[in-house]
Amino acid sequence: MRAIRFKKWIFPLILSLFLAGACKQSGKSGSDKPEHEDQLVVQLIVKVKQDDKLELYYRKGKETYNSERRLDAPIRGSEEFQTVNFVFEILEFPSHVRIDLGENPQQPEIEIQQLAFKYNEAEHIFTPEELKKYFRPNSWLQFDFQTLSGKGRVVDGKYDPFLSSNEISYFVNKLILY
Repeated sequence: MRAIRFKKWIFPLILSLFLAGACKQSGKSGSDKPEHEDQLVVQLIVKVKQDDKLELYYRKGKETYNSERRLDAPIRGSEEFQTVNFVFEILEFPSHVRIDLGENPQQPEIEIQQLAFKYNEAEHIFTPEELKKYFRPNSWLQFDFQTLSGKGRVVDGKYDPFLSSNEISYFVNKLILY
C-alpha cells in the first residue's frame, strides 16, 4: 500500500520540480548577455555644452577615412557628462579610428572623461597616457592630454576638430581574444 502512495506522489513531485526549474530558466531576461553581443563598441563619456554631432570614422589597414565607414551620434548640449556609444557591425573591426568632436564652431571647450573599447564582456579603458600615445589632435583642435579637454578652432575658414588614432588593432584584438 505504501509503495502505491509513494508512486502516486513521486511523478507529480518530479514534474513540479522540473517545471519550476524550467520557469526559473525562462524567467531570465537575458541580462547575462551584453547589450551589443559580438559587436565592438567605442564608448566616449564626454561633456559637450551645446547641441552638436559627434562622429567616428574608421578604417582598416592603409585605407583612407571616408563617409562609408562613419558612425555618428547627435548630442544634446549639457553641463553633465554624457555617454556616447559608437556601435560597429558584427565582424567589423577597425585598425584606426578618428573621433570628430563636433560641427559647431561656437562649441565651448569639450571634456572627455573616458574613452573605452568594449567587446562582449571585455573592456579597455584608455588612460590619459595611452590617449596621448595613441591619439593626436589635428590642426583644428587644441587638446590638452592632461585635462582631456579641447577646443575646436576655425582654420582657413574651415572647422573640423578631431582626434586621430595610430594603429589600435592591438586593443581590438585583445578584447576579441578575451
